[in-house]
Amino acid sequence: MKLRIATIDIGTNSTRLLIAEVENGFVKPLYKTGRVTRLGRGVKETGYLSQESIERTVAALKEFKKKIEEFQVEKVVAVTTEAARLAKNADEFLIKVKSLGIEVKILSDREEAELVYVANVSHFKPAVPAVTVDLGGGSTEIAYGKGEKLLYYESLKFGVVVLLERFIKNDPPSASELESLERFIEAELEKFKSRAGIERPFRVFGVGGTITSVVAMEEAMTVYDSEKVHGYVVTCQLIEKWFKKVSSVSVEERKRIVGLEEGRADVIVPGLAFFRVFCRVFGVKEITVSELGLLYGLALKEAKRCQKG
Repeated sequence: MKLRIATIDIGTNSTRLLIAEVENGFVKPLYKTGRVTRLGRGVKETGYLSQESIERTVAALKEFKKKIEEFQVEKVVAVTTEAARLAKNADEFLIKVKSLGIEVKILSDREEAELVYVANVSHFKPAVPAVTVDLGGGSTEIAYGKGEKLLYYESLKFGVVVLLERFIKNDPPSASELESLERFIEAELEKFKSRAGIERPFRVFGVGGTITSVVAMEEAMTVYDSEKVHGYVVTCQLIEKWFKKVSSVSVEERKRIVGLEEGRADVIVPGLAFFRVFCRVFGVKEITVSELGLLYGLALKEAKRCQKG
């Protein structure tokens, strides 16, 4: 059975849409877009989603709804993640979205990690164990497994927005801020590593706006090219190069970097700090960049459901 679906991922930092045709366990993407909406801005401190963040996100969803109608989508699957898991007023947000005709499910951290992991290993079919790293705005899902079997995962309760709000007050950041930021990330990743029991050799697949931005900046993309980004092997040297560049200049100067989305100009520093530390802690030399995040994982789940009939 062929089905035209839309998957929506309402994250802490950005809101994304994928429209695809699914049939016999396969996903054929037709259209993809995203907006930096910062739904989770300040939620760690206040416990609430701000009205401005809610309105920004609802505005993006109204745009998406027009596209969904234009593509004559038959089924919409919408999820939200860490910001909504934390917020005391998540219901208020979900009701506003429901008024647009979009039902949203708050995804558990395990569901989030597993969907991304399975999407990547089923696509790339690595010959060795795999680690997927989905660096979000409010949380970071790291999953490890062999083939499609997930062996271990954790949802680390920080992402680029949380790291920015917690550690960086100066523009550009001071040396002591960057040092504190990296010390924190290193301690968290070391704890994960000791619990996960990852066997060597393994391949790392990086998902999310930070790692895709490395490719877009390196290739000086005036228009984002997902086909070129997907499967691009980013070396840890390249991460180091761009970390040094972005952390040494102001947010305004970063906005002028070709390939860097304006809405990511502030969070790119903690994002690259994370991957820089990840390379060091896990002793890897490269990360394969993947476009197959949560949106694709949700679509693949629907494709498998259609296959079962």
